Amino acid sequence: MSKQVFFSFVLAILSFIAVRRIHNAGIEQYHFLQSPVFQKQNGWFDLSEPSLILSLPYELREVSGLTNYSYHEVACIQDDAGVIYIYDLNTKSISKTLTFNKSGSFDGLSFVDSSFYLLNSDATLTNLYFNDTLIQENVRRFKVPTWENEGLCYDAKDHRLLVAPKSKIHRGPAYASMRGIYSVDIMSGKLNQSPIFEIDVNEIRNYAINQNIPLPKRPGSFVDDSTSYYLDFIPSSIAVHPKTNEIYVISSIDRTLTVFDKTGSIQNFVTLDPSIFSKPEEITFLPDGDLIVTNVGVMGIPTLIRFDWKLGNKSI
Repeated sequence: MSKQVFFSFVLAILSFIAVRRIHNAGIEQYHFLQSPVFQKQNGWFDLSEPSLILSLPYELREVSGLTNYSYHEVACIQDDAGVIYIYDLNTKSISKTLTFNKSGSFDGLSFVDSSFYLLNSDATLTNLYFNDTLIQENVRRFKVPTWENEGLCYDAKDHRLLVAPKSKIHRGPAYASMRGIYSVDIMSGKLNQSPIFEIDVNEIRNYAINQNIPLPKRPGSFVDDSTSYYLDFIPSSIAVHPKTNEIYVISSIDRTLTVFDKTGSIQNFVTLDPSIFSKPEEITFLPDGDLIVTNVGVMGIPTLIRFDWKLGNKSI
């Protein structure tokens, strides 16, 4: 084989590889752009188009609990600080602080019937009633069969609190991919020791693959094969959509959001855009269905992002 033919052959191979990679990149970008649209019969989100991005003040540099408070306000807590901050989305500022002078690692917050529930990672649940100052405090300690309990939200339709632990449901390698969502009855204050449903991380991974939705890519990975993509799915926050009644669970460690129905069936999944979701830790919904996400401060700048719940069907 002459040198000219040999180099032509090599050039053809390299050209084929380059075109193939460009083709794959185009497909991946297409799916990345398509997957943030969460469509339901009565409305939709586009998680690539926030309606509001705000830089939060220094006091909220590490929001560890977030809940709706009114149609234009959210309440949040800063880890290890005994203060609840009311943040006004219209004035873009803290409108009120509620102090309860209690130390601990506060990882979940929910506002229910004019009172607050705070979840500690050790499964201590505190119920606080305020006027302008603290007027009543009830503390309960649950024996959740998991540890690192961070996610907390109110499920209004079933009048219960939902708890999303970061850890697997049982010890041992057989449960490495298993997570659980637990419930607390508001009336009795009792925890259901069995999860309302179990989450298999492998099922989420298979759902993403079958729907052609890209999984998170391993940091620092330059190759493009099955070993480059991963899914840990360690819940950091949970919220129930007030319009669809679906359960949204965010995993900060791999920047993913998974949506379940009340039986645990997967309804949607997305790998979040890091240019918008730098370090997404907390989610909640406003009463009109708008989604609020907070990013822990990266380079010292925490952010709050709002996504409008748009009625009807998204035109293609």
